Amino acid sequence: MSGAHRALAGAAAGVLLAGCTVGPNFSPPVEPAAAAYAMPGDDVNEGRVRAAIGEKVVSDWWTLFRSPEMDEVVREAVAGSPSLAEARARLEAAREAVKAESGQLMIDANASAERERANLNAFSGGAFSKTIPGFPSFPTNPEFSLYSIGGTVSYNLDPFGGVRRRTESLRASQEEQARELDAAYLTLTGQVVAQAFTIADANLQLDELGDIVANDQADLDMIKRAHAAGGASDADLAGAASQLAQDQSELPGQRQRREAAKHALAILLGKTPADWTAPEFTARSFTMPETLPVSVPSELVHSRPDILEAEAKLHAAIAEVGVATANLYPNINLTASLEQTALAPQTVFSPTSTAWTLAAGLTAPIFHSGELKAKQREAQANAQAALAAYELTVLQAFAQVADVLSAIAHDNQAYEAQRRALDAAQSRVTMMRRGYAAGGVSELELVDAERDWAHTRLAVTQQSYSTAGDAALLLLATADVPPGAAAGAKTP
Repeated sequence: MSGAHRALAGAAAGVLLAGCTVGPNFSPPVEPAAAAYAMPGDDVNEGRVRAAIGEKVVSDWWTLFRSPEMDEVVREAVAGSPSLAEARARLEAAREAVKAESGQLMIDANASAERERANLNAFSGGAFSKTIPGFPSFPTNPEFSLYSIGGTVSYNLDPFGGVRRRTESLRASQEEQARELDAAYLTLTGQVVAQAFTIADANLQLDELGDIVANDQADLDMIKRAHAAGGASDADLAGAASQLAQDQSELPGQRQRREAAKHALAILLGKTPADWTAPEFTARSFTMPETLPVSVPSELVHSRPDILEAEAKLHAAIAEVGVATANLYPNINLTASLEQTALAPQTVFSPTSTAWTLAAGLTAPIFHSGELKAKQREAQANAQAALAAYELTVLQAFAQVADVLSAIAHDNQAYEAQRRALDAAQSRVTMMRRGYAAGGVSELELVDAERDWAHTRLAVTQQSYSTAGDAALLLLATADVPPGAAAGAKTP
């Protein structure tokens, strides 16, 4: 059989083998059979804020707090955040990598014009010419122009699917980047809401501390009057002054907390603190939802970005097993080239200037000292690691939801206890004021009762902030990303 016949036979064999893709096929992991999040014995989900298992979280989850100011800030952050811009660029790079790898047909063109010199003296004046009687002698080396134009076509038959598996792996990596973008979107919106809550809480704490400081000043003035009349000691006076200074010392810390949250909010929006002014969120800026929707476990594995990202990593790892397996087998490339070459431009396209080639190339691994098999085993081990990472991600996601559900239940319990303590402290103050007016209660007893009531009221506001933060975490833990939101499209 001639070389041409063997090449054609090899090409035919490659065509027959095309479509045989080696390596394992990916299928989504079996979802957990868990029907609930909470562990038996966990506190019951009841109270003023409750979680409704089985309801779907709204796309723009933060809107459940019914704050137009916060809604506007979140949307500004989605449009201008550097972290989302970085994630979007990584996704675009992954898309282009798929396009670059997926082509099996390649066509290249070439054209050139060259100026060359022929070294004919090597023949005319050298030893070679002297051995041939009558061989002409050239005094100089002639120069001439060479023009060429042509093209090459190549096609990878990919008989064992190595290219297809590589493309599959890149598509899975693209999906991974898309899910990473979704996760960055949720992280960003969660951080914006957290900073807005911090500003509101700091303002509320400042209001409460301002009232406490005002009461401290009134108490100090009252004790000063009692001291002047001989009804209070120097120690009583010093104690009241110390309490005033101590409560005043808490004000700068809350102001710093508020300003730091505003600065962080500016960065989340992609702005410098000097170029943007944060809204002055207050407790009146939000409304705590009484019901928090939570998706069931079977839906969570199909909607949470970190779980879907881990699944995409697993898909890519399994596809790489196919790539490593295909490298153990032969590969076939078909190539064809056509070139026109002439000494003058006007004769480049003449039939006598035409040269062409057709070829079928077969490459097969013969001896790699176990390298290719080791790489296959490496890919298989990486796939096992990706599967374990996926399973761990699912477990951690379920545990996070269970943690926040417990936190909501405990927030309800703590809030109810704080409310009872506040009611008791209020009743005590009322009785002490009546007793003081009747002369049966001293200034110090009244001051102590009022201070206890003020600090209990402060604890209630702090508990409200904790509840709001846990509510946001619960919504984030099961929220879905609205289509196009993370990619920069306007959310519905």
